[in-house]
Amino acid sequence: METLTKKAPQTASPPEMGQPVSVPKIWSFVAASVLAAFYLATSLYIASHLLFWIDEVVTVRVAWLPRWVTIWTALGHAADSLPPIYYLIVRGFGNLFGHNEVAARLPSALAMAAGLLITFDCARRLTDGLNGLIALSILPCSFLPYYGYEARPYALYFMFSALALWVWTCTRADRKSSAILFGVVLALAVMVHYYAVLILVPYALWELFRWRPWQPPSAKLIAGLLGAVVPAVLLSPLILSFGHRFGADFYAPPSFVGLRGFYSALFPDGMFLLAMAMIWTLLAANQDDRVEPEPMRQGELIGWLFLCIPLVGFILARLETNAFVARYFICVLPGIAVAFSCWTWRHFRDSYRVSAGILVLLTAMGVLQQLHTARHLESVMPSQVLAESRQYLSLEGSLFQDGKKFIVFSNSWLFMAGQYYSRYPEDCIFLLDSDKANSTNLAVKVALNLASYYPLQFWKFDNLKQHVRETALIQPTRDTLEALKQAGFKVETRFDKPLEVVYLK
Repeated sequence: METLTKKAPQTASPPEMGQPVSVPKIWSFVAASVLAAFYLATSLYIASHLLFWIDEVVTVRVAWLPRWVTIWTALGHAADSLPPIYYLIVRGFGNLFGHNEVAARLPSALAMAAGLLITFDCARRLTDGLNGLIALSILPCSFLPYYGYEARPYALYFMFSALALWVWTCTRADRKSSAILFGVVLALAVMVHYYAVLILVPYALWELFRWRPWQPPSAKLIAGLLGAVVPAVLLSPLILSFGHRFGADFYAPPSFVGLRGFYSALFPDGMFLLAMAMIWTLLAANQDDRVEPEPMRQGELIGWLFLCIPLVGFILARLETNAFVARYFICVLPGIAVAFSCWTWRHFRDSYRVSAGILVLLTAMGVLQQLHTARHLESVMPSQVLAESRQYLSLEGSLFQDGKKFIVFSNSWLFMAGQYYSRYPEDCIFLLDSDKANSTNLAVKVALNLASYYPLQFWKFDNLKQHVRETALIQPTRDTLEALKQAGFKVETRFDKPLEVVYLK
């Protein structure tokens, strides 16, 4: 009986682990460069048309403090939760290109594009050019593109994760230079985001699975451990300061619901893409072209082990940090992309129709989503916050024409963005009612800490009583209005669209 499988020819094998291909596929490099340039250009376009939202406002407020040494002091007093190196990067780009949205977001856009190319090259060296492009094209189908135009460090975090994977799989294990480079990359990753210590998880698990009695860890793993631990120790005063102040009140504590939803959040259209890929595989695969899959190699196995990072992160959050947010684990993306491309290579390396179809599907999905975002900026999250910021700015002038001298907010997100963009920032004030004065709201507490280094104004009801007729209250909550009435204020709705504006008597 004729078998449905056949052995793959020797020429189909990829290079040995960690070795570059002998004759690079120029077309795949060109395609990868074009795709990376597309995502860079569209990210910058989106960045140039979006206002900052609260997290980004905090980023630039800290990064653009008058003296760079003040950044450390501000972070030591919990003005924000990130390592100081990231703010210095944003500060440097601001000095070069101006204090604007594009300059603050440019490091993220560049890092995302670089991470795409690094992931492509890593997968290409383990498989071939076609499957390297598959690895690249998987990434924009995740939640990654959003962080390519946000002034936060997640795209840099992703890039260093991709670079660590490249160093581990594509450089010789017996060279000290490879181990040193791996340690340096881990150190840089931790210096842009504290959760980057979790990048070590798949490599530690890989060595644990292969461990034999009395066998020491590899030089790379030891270097990576040192690279992660040393900056974490040096930055521990900042970590402990923020953790002590906000750890118990963090807005996203670990829960099994959050853990269960993490993987779907990672790839919002993952089930659709998987279904389409399976349908195409069934239609395009030729039984005569099927090959017997080779055993899983190191690069693919380590890539799949990246899926364990959120599990370890969940345990860490339960035991210590109390912070479990999907974007904190963006480092899993390079591993998943490389692992999937290795899987497609092992199963379909002699059936290019299947791999090419999967590539077209992933590329089309990523490109169309990015184009949709560029054309419909209102779809960018957090869309409501961004829309309300623009709405406030559109009616600000009319409030001062009505004789109002003080603009008071009870929404911390709207206050931070409105105060940043206002033509009268010194007249924008946040209202601390009796509940918010001792609030556990993270945004409010960060704003209060930031006020020690940047002129932000906060009022309580006693301050409000002194300037009743000169004040306009923007988008007050029902609770705030009820508290005002109970405190003896008379409220009059001046506008109800696009934002509710209340005058006091």
